Amino acid sequence: MKNLSGSGELVRWTTDEPGDSQVEYGTTTAYGSTTTLDASLVTTHSQILAGLAPLTLYHCRVRSRDAAGNLAISPDFIFKTL
Repeated sequence: MKNLSGSGELVRWTTDEPGDSQVEYGTTTAYGSTTTLDASLVTTHSQILAGLAPLTLYHCRVRSRDAAGNLAISPDFIFKTL
């Protein structure tokens, strides 16, 4: 992850086969927010989490679905905004 400012984070990940890109995020593991689904089938993914509160702990996980419809979801990651 890369901090873009006090209110945004860039999330990047790779997959071993082409898939779409989406991130779930929020202040608990219930998440509550998702990025817009990028339906492009790629192996290098990036999504921007915008409008985050400063000095706040967030949870996120990434999601990718391949052309066959198989969904992969990462474990939970935690980060704190500046």
